[in-house]
Amino acid sequence: MRARWTLVLVLATTFSFVDVSLASGAGTVPPQNPRSNIAAVPRYSIVNNKSYVVGAGLPACWAWGKDNRLVPRASSTTCVSDEIAATNRAQSAEGLGPITLPSNFATLSVPDQLLVMVDIERVSRGEVPVLGVSAQLNALAQRGAAAREDPSLPSTSYFPNATGAYVANWAGALSALDANYDWMYTDGWAGRATDNYDCTSAHAAGCWGHRDNILVNSSRMRCLVTTCSLVMGGGYSYLKAGDNFSSFSELIIQVSGTPTTLSYTWATALADGANP
Repeated sequence: MRARWTLVLVLATTFSFVDVSLASGAGTVPPQNPRSNIAAVPRYSIVNNKSYVVGAGLPACWAWGKDNRLVPRASSTTCVSDEIAATNRAQSAEGLGPITLPSNFATLSVPDQLLVMVDIERVSRGEVPVLGVSAQLNALAQRGAAAREDPSLPSTSYFPNATGAYVANWAGALSALDANYDWMYTDGWAGRATDNYDCTSAHAAGCWGHRDNILVNSSRMRCLVTTCSLVMGGGYSYLKAGDNFSSFSELIIQVSGTPTTLSYTWATALADGANP
């Protein structure tokens, strides 16, 4: 878990199947994981196990509060700008161009922001996009966020035409941008300070598991009908007393056909200017 003030947490990967794959979408199969973690530059968040002099300058996403406590300021313009710059730098390390968020990103709900980031990461690497966000799946993801654990799909009957295949992530983070950065770019081995608790050694199977979930490839989910697609839900739990990071979760499931009951879609994000 995230230690007070400093520890960046990404925890517990889930990948579940019921013998079911998307019908199309090759992309980079599978997308290559970085050789090592990519530290965020600019450094928008505080550094694990580092002491800060009271009143001295802090990374863009933090400020000094009452009683000389460190206070997150995730919604500040400079914080968001630095998070995007760090993501662009990490993308460039893989030969990818800079991202563009939809013009209304700041006013989107957390589940919608998580969809935007999932699809920017997927589409920029040639993967098929997650079609959109479902209110039903948001409810499941919210349970995970509240419990600070991976959400799950209880049964195929919970969501219309669910095939049973899903992936899920959870993280303690400052924002959707921060959670995505942790999952995508600091999910590998970093010694005793490793953020991903499933990555217990340099070659452990859990290393980069959250990234693999976001970039889950269609060939790993066999589709038993003509067309299958991906939809998702996102969850967010606010800071609690004594905490310095909020709780974020995402649940991506496969469905047969194309669902029509989505509250927000990748197509909408594209229309509002999103560009991977």
